[in-house]
Amino acid sequence: MRDSGSKLYLIVPLLVIIIIFVAYMYSWDIGAHFHPDQTTDDMAVLTKMISDQIDEGKKSGDFYIKNIDADELVGINDYICSLNGNVSQYSVLEKSRHGMKVRFFYEISDNYYVYQKYINGTGIPSDRPAAMKLYEKVNEIIPKIISANMTDYEKELAIHDYIVTNCEYGYVDYSNDYAYRAYGVLVQGKAVCNGYAEAMALLLNCVGVENEIMTGWASGELHAWNRVKLDGKWYQVDSTWDDPIPDRGSFAGHQFFNVTDEIMDDTHVWTVSDYEACESMDYNYFKVNNAIGDYIAFKNKMDFYALRDPYGTVEYVLTDYSKDTYDMSQIANVQGISSFTYSPEPYGPYYLMTINFNK
Repeated sequence: MRDSGSKLYLIVPLLVIIIIFVAYMYSWDIGAHFHPDQTTDDMAVLTKMISDQIDEGKKSGDFYIKNIDADELVGINDYICSLNGNVSQYSVLEKSRHGMKVRFFYEISDNYYVYQKYINGTGIPSDRPAAMKLYEKVNEIIPKIISANMTDYEKELAIHDYIVTNCEYGYVDYSNDYAYRAYGVLVQGKAVCNGYAEAMALLLNCVGVENEIMTGWASGELHAWNRVKLDGKWYQVDSTWDDPIPDRGSFAGHQFFNVTDEIMDDTHVWTVSDYEACESMDYNYFKVNNAIGDYIAFKNKMDFYALRDPYGTVEYVLTDYSKDTYDMSQIANVQGISSFTYSPEPYGPYYLMTINFNK
């Protein structure tokens, strides 16, 4: 009996060691094998899978990760579209020679509940009063600016112009909490770039226009804007940069409305490989509105616009602009125009001229 007990005394620790060894060597492989849709070795794929779960309203998700360092996960929210939420925390559940099993916990945003109620009639949790207030505002705005016979381009333009003319860039005096959210734009009327991008995305989603939030840099700072898909082609749009500073009330700029990557590259920086290319001008604002042309066409347009609205602002894309040869003095000869200002800005291969009459 003593020999038997001694053998057992030796076997049990050995079994424990074997189990630990097998777990270290193969547990990740076993889990990854049975959960291929939750397995990745690419950060972009991981953030896409997390974003998909957040968009479904899930509160947490487990993933099998390899070739991604644990330190990289600290900044995971920098890569996740924040419209419907973000990662609140994460925990490494298992670690082996091949990778990690990580559980991410999500904080679902008010935007998610607003969209679900608007589209599906789903109730908003009682502990989300801001979501209910945001929903009421969305439900008020959309019938005012969107009609059933509008094209997707017209819906996008109506939403863009509403945001630009009804929101001022900055922070409300009593709180910065919502400046980065759609709530700040639509309810408080004051926000910064992420709020503008969220408001665009939320309203576009509610009216069925495919879109995404883009992230990158502008003027050396982190920035967020949008892109939309119209008739199968992607376009970039930045409502923040189309909102003049200081705010000009009813005027909405369109310099960054449905532009190509080439045009946006003048002022914005983004990780090109993260997004499909935007190359079409079909739904560019100035192309649609016949406001792209040479000096002769431009001069005729300016005369027409100045007579029609001597206190207005006109945007026109010039295909042959040269600061050495362009003469703007003819505008001063138009009846009713006593003064004007103008500013040419690079616009891909062209220049955008913005002219203010009697300002």
